[in-house]
Parts: sequence; structure tokens; C-alpha cells
Amino acid sequence: MYHKLVIFVTMMKLRLILLYFIFFHLFLITICHSQVPQEDKMMVRIVKETWIGAVLQSNGLGLNYSTSKFITYKKKKLLNIDLINISHDKEYKIFGSFDESAKKFIYGKLNSLFALRVGWGQRKIIFEKLRDNGLQLSMNYSLGPSIGFLKPVYLEVFKYNNTGQVIGISLERYDPELHNFYNIYGRGPWSAGIMSTKLNPGGFLKFGLEFEFANTREIINALEVGLSVDAFMNPISIMINNSDRRFYPSIYLSCSIGNKFY
Repeated sequence: MYHKLVIFVTMMKLRLILLYFIFFHLFLITICHSQVPQEDKMMVRIVKETWIGAVLQSNGLGLNYSTSKFITYKKKKLLNIDLINISHDKEYKIFGSFDESAKKFIYGKLNSLFALRVGWGQRKIIFEKLRDNGLQLSMNYSLGPSIGFLKPVYLEVFKYNNTGQVIGISLERYDPELHNFYNIYGRGPWSAGIMSTKLNPGGFLKFGLEFEFANTREIINALEVGLSVDAFMNPISIMINNSDRRFYPSIYLSCSIGNKFY
């Protein structure tokens, strides 16, 4: 009786092990199926890719243009051009006046910072899309010059006469010694201060993982997540009562569309 029980338990273990391998094998087939070509055909080499996108950073927003050219089967030259608005983490918009037509402004903001990046790097394909509705995973990195454009902030402020009555509204560059909650009406037009913009040269480094999920191999619909850092030659002052900074690291998410060319 004991020997029969041992044989029975042993057979059950073997069956469970066999079932485990069968289900594991089916699982791998299901996962890999999205990367297997639907039909046996030659995959034409893609020699160039071009895409544009919108960038959401942990410290701002921006636009992106990128293009890549063939080096090897899975490596490509990469060119990036980014225009990014870099914000301070303590920025907060408020109303300065009870007038509904007044525009919100950021109290204490001295300058607006924009960065124009031109970077060169590489695009490495980790998993290539081998079928329609598949997924391509790529690793992108680039570095190069980053030119900072520092534009002073202008506000609309109340003007008073000798008796303390409001006689008008004036457009003035924000000065924390002169302007406060009591005399600021609202934000000035965006174009104010353009002629006073100063340049601050620097550099940047960017690294990201891109998930490309377009329906066809020739189209780019992608999301990229990664890290970037801008470093400028001179310290930059964005907000009052905060130390000037040269380095601006951020986490970014980019949404892109584009085309691939044979």
C-alpha cells in the first residue's frame, strides 16, 4: 500500500511539472507573438526617422523636433532640437486685482527662462517592431549646447495721485522694491520684455526610453520618458528670495508623431 501511494504521489508531481512547463511555454508564445512577423517576408531597412512632439517636464513645457539616420541595424545617429520653458518649483499664479479682466501673475517672479537645445547622440533599438500593432522599445540619449533666454517679467500696476486715488494702469518691469500686493493689477502681455532678453550659454544632457506603438511599421506614435539636465554658464535668478542656480535637472515625458523612411 505504501509503495502504491508513493508511486501515485510521484506521478502527480510529474503531471504538475509537465502542466507547468506547458502553461509557461504558452505564456511565452503569447508574449512574444506581438513581436513575431505576421508573415514570412523580408523587412526593408529603415534609413531615416523624423518626428515632432510636445514635452512635459517636471519644471516646464516645450516642443521637440528629432531625426535619426541609419548607422547599423539597431543603432542610429540622433539629432534633437528642443525649445523648453523652464520654471521655478515655487511659482504660483494669483490674482492681484478683483477685476475679472485682470490676468493672473506669479508673485515674486523676476525673469522667465527659455532654453533652446541642439543635441547630437544615438538612438539604440532594444526591441524592434516586427509586425503591425507591435511595440518598439528604444533608448535615446543626446547632449549639446543649451542657450538660455532670460526675459524680464513685466506687470500692469496701479498708478495713484497725491490723494491715493487710482488714476490709471502702467506697464512696468517687476521690481520687488516698488511692486507689492496692493499696487499690482495683473500680468503684462507676454511680448513685454522681449527686447530686454539676455542670453546665457550652457549645455544639456538628455537620456530617455521610448515606447513606439503605431499601427504600422512606417509611422511613429511614441511616448518617451527620461531625465534631462540643463547647465548654464552664469547663475540665473527666476524668483526673488531664492538662490540663483546654474543647474536645472528634470524628469520629462514626450508625446511624438512622425514617419520612417526606407
